[in-house]
Amino acid sequence: MKSRFSSYCFLAAAAVLTLSPVVSGVDNPDFYRDVYPFLKSNCISCHNKTTTKAGLNMETPALMIEGGDSGPSIVPGNSTESLIVEASAHSIDMEMPPKNNKTDAKDLTKAEIAILKKWIDQGAKASVQQKRQVVWKSLAPGVHPIYTVTMTEDGRFAACGRSNQIFIYDIATRQFVGQVVDKKEKSGAHKALVNALSFSPDGNLLASGGFREVKIWEKAEPPAKNNIEKLNVGIPQPDVANLTISPDAEKLAVLTRAGKLIVSQRSDSRAISGELYPVQSPTVQGTVPPIVTAYTWSADSQSVLTIEGDKTLRIWPITETGAPREIAIEEGPTTIHLATGPGKLVATAGKDSKVRIRDLSQNGKLIREIPRAGVTGLAISPDEKSIATSGADGAVRVWDIASGKQTIELWGSLSANQEIEELEWKLSRERLEQSFQKSGITKITAQDKALDVLLQKAKDAIVAMNKALPVKEKAIKPVEEARIAAQKAVDDARTALEAAPDDAKLEKALITAKDKLITAQTNESSALAAFKAVQSNISDAEEQVKRITQTTTENAEKVEEANRITTESKARHAEAIKALAVARKAIKSPTARPVGVTFSNHGNRIASVLDDGTINVWAIASGKPIEEVKGNATAIYAIMSRSDGTFLSCGADGTTVSTSPTVAWKLKTTLGGDSDPTLFADRVNAVTFSPDGKILATGGGEPSRAGDIDLFEVETGKSIASWKDRHDDSVVSLDFSPDGKLLASGSADKVARVFDVTTAEPTHLFEGHTHHVLGVSFRVDGRVLATAGADGTVNAWDMILGEKKKKIVGWNKEVTSLQFIGATNQIVTSAGDNLIRIVTDDGGQIRSISKLPDFMQSAASTPDGTTIVGGGEDSYLRIWNGTNGKELAAFGSSDH
Repeated sequence: MKSRFSSYCFLAAAAVLTLSPVVSGVDNPDFYRDVYPFLKSNCISCHNKTTTKAGLNMETPALMIEGGDSGPSIVPGNSTESLIVEASAHSIDMEMPPKNNKTDAKDLTKAEIAILKKWIDQGAKASVQQKRQVVWKSLAPGVHPIYTVTMTEDGRFAACGRSNQIFIYDIATRQFVGQVVDKKEKSGAHKALVNALSFSPDGNLLASGGFREVKIWEKAEPPAKNNIEKLNVGIPQPDVANLTISPDAEKLAVLTRAGKLIVSQRSDSRAISGELYPVQSPTVQGTVPPIVTAYTWSADSQSVLTIEGDKTLRIWPITETGAPREIAIEEGPTTIHLATGPGKLVATAGKDSKVRIRDLSQNGKLIREIPRAGVTGLAISPDEKSIATSGADGAVRVWDIASGKQTIELWGSLSANQEIEELEWKLSRERLEQSFQKSGITKITAQDKALDVLLQKAKDAIVAMNKALPVKEKAIKPVEEARIAAQKAVDDARTALEAAPDDAKLEKALITAKDKLITAQTNESSALAAFKAVQSNISDAEEQVKRITQTTTENAEKVEEANRITTESKARHAEAIKALAVARKAIKSPTARPVGVTFSNHGNRIASVLDDGTINVWAIASGKPIEEVKGNATAIYAIMSRSDGTFLSCGADGTTVSTSPTVAWKLKTTLGGDSDPTLFADRVNAVTFSPDGKILATGGGEPSRAGDIDLFEVETGKSIASWKDRHDDSVVSLDFSPDGKLLASGSADKVARVFDVTTAEPTHLFEGHTHHVLGVSFRVDGRVLATAGADGTVNAWDMILGEKKKKIVGWNKEVTSLQFIGATNQIVTSAGDNLIRIVTDDGGQIRSISKLPDFMQSAASTPDGTTIVGGGEDSYLRIWNGTNGKELAAFGSSDH
């Protein structure tokens, strides 16, 4: 299976660029209309600005006239002398395009060659390139690979693109949330494939990239339902002993302290709040002897169930008069909580520290008994397979009815959990800082050890040279005297020979004297050189001592600074550990206690209401708190789930509080597209928000020609900057540095670059991949940039030194995406060899999720690394436990 970047063509749905068919009978060929289309398909892929084979660029007439290594490729007015015609017609040794080429270029047809020749013979004139008309075709039904996934920073939601559609999933509940749709499109978010996705830092915006357009989506906040409303309970608050709302939210049952049970119904259908009045049912209204100890509504809201002191469970119909159905139970007098399921089950809990589940279809037969003390609330799940209890200790527990075993224990709240996550982030951040400083100190220590050896060698050399210097100096005088004597002998021999020029003996004596002089001069030069060499060695050694001493001094300062930073980091780390211990302890010893519990209508969430009016909601699948709504009631006694998925609580004073319904997404801004088709040259392959959420960066460009980066103001959609031709091929990945000052880009030109966001100036150039750079990601401290390559490698780059830190291998195919995990040096990657792999930036492997069914295109992780999502060619979005690699859920394209 090929990566989406192995070829720059649309897979199925994309745009068809309308170009004129080749007609050999064209009288006046136009370059862009008649010639360029077949050159682009069969020639320009190898002869362009980026890939200029044989030095020839064929993108314009001027460049073809300029020619390449073999000279001009066209001669205006003379097609027979034009190399391009000869090569296309295979009339010379140069056969173009070559057979078995990698770009699937085909030989030009006779009609195309005729057009080419006519255009050249008419002067090979340039023309104005007309705007290309995009004609959209329907997407093929089977084309729905996932090319991109993204996750909110809090790890709550994930989004993936399938074909031209965008799907949102709740990671906590592990359920499909909804589809992002542009009403202008027939079925989806874009006309063409979704190539890129990115959530804003606060998770309230989602950016998506398609063909020549970017869309920004925002949460469509529903009307606020968590405003405090008030119901007319009908009796003074001090007289209320307990109350509960019917499942249809239409009725209220109130138990007075005198044992009177009042059932009320709203007078209109406009809202839950409104005038309530007693139902005229003498069977239910009034004092119900003996005293009611527990009561609840039936699932259909048509009956009230009571448990009374005479060990009887009674089912009271509220729409008709008559005697209730009665079932004898043993726990009657001690029962203080009662719950019903949507079918046949009923549960009780009381002072005898037992939870009992009975089957109403079998006349109240006891089917399960679970020992549990301190129960403050009961609820049966919609499928009647689980029962939930809230306890006086502050926890909510879920039990399997069939086995009686506890399946999950829920503590705390969303705000408490966020506090803990922030503290854990700080701990990770400080550990990373300490590790960095320790690594730096280790390197300096090793350097200092090596310098100590060099320093000692230099000092020893100075001592040795100082001892040798007098000896060398002493050796100069004898050879100097010998040289003087030899010179005198030459002079004397020359004088004697001048007096008797024909004397052969004197001539031979002069030659001998000269030889001796040469030897003496050599000896003198050697002695002087030896002396100077010792002097130079002493000077060099002294300079080396100076440099080493300076370096070790600087190193000592660096170590001192690193130790200072480490000490401060350890102090922050210790403070965070203490704060974390306090936060975790606070969760297990809350000041407010749950007094009621209920399941959502789909059974995927559970909510409890506290005695201070707060509603806490958890996702059952993950056990994570996902919502918290503050109330102001002084004593809350009832909580219920509603058909829209929200929870509603009601207090003794009639105060109600509601959670919010599921959030939908709506289109906020469209960049490019039909309204501005020239904004983006081609596909937008990358989108990312700045850390403050104010800037959106997009990456794309015309394949094989240019890599473009554009920056937009998120709030207004206005262009901030347009960086054209920053790469020699399309930009396919982007990431902002943690401080938002730098922007890294990866490109199909095999290079990663880093730019200053303010000045647009390049700051780093990283060359180390042999294929597309499909992913870039900064480490949280900004000191390391990781890049993923289609060459099957990951490179970690030192941003301080501007050089490669580590080349990480182990993949057999493209590494299609990567992301640093939270405040760690761990990197989650996806790859074409059916692999999700977690490595460290120094090359260590943490975990590998292998044997996946198909080519993986994209992956993302929560900041704490506990949850990983990924998707690929098989269209399944998968969720894994990041700590052990276990698959938690998988969503196909039809799992809505």
